Amino acid sequence: MKANLLLSRRLLLICAAVFVIVALVLMLGVIRPVKDELARGGTTENAVLGFWINIILNFISALALFLIAIRSKGRSWISTSLLVIAALVVLLLGLALLDAASAYRGHGLPMRSATIIIFICAAADILGGFLVVITMFLRPKRA
Repeated sequence: MKANLLLSRRLLLICAAVFVIVALVLMLGVIRPVKDELARGGTTENAVLGFWINIILNFISALALFLIAIRSKGRSWISTSLLVIAALVVLLLGLALLDAASAYRGHGLPMRSATIIIFICAAADILGGFLVVITMFLRPKRA
């Protein structure tokens, strides 16, 4: 039983690290090109706000997963509920990033690197969300 708890903790910490990396990559690699696109009149101010909301929610999800991995001693209804919420939030964030990347794909050469970064971050969020769902089922019941 302890091996499953240890495995689930490690997986949750890996997911939390992935979500932090996604947030940092979005912050460092996407916000600036989107602001430049805003200055050229190719996008709206809501896009920048949307990316900041995505970054903040990724950080909050990572924090929740970190706290669950460190504090939880097994599967309880509270930890399972929080994992379900975190997984849904991250999956929706990944889908939002996928939509943003599809929209920016047609904006030409200046947004090409940002579009690739957004696609990679969307894939990381979606895969991380699925890994959180899988981890929910690996967690042993509380003794």
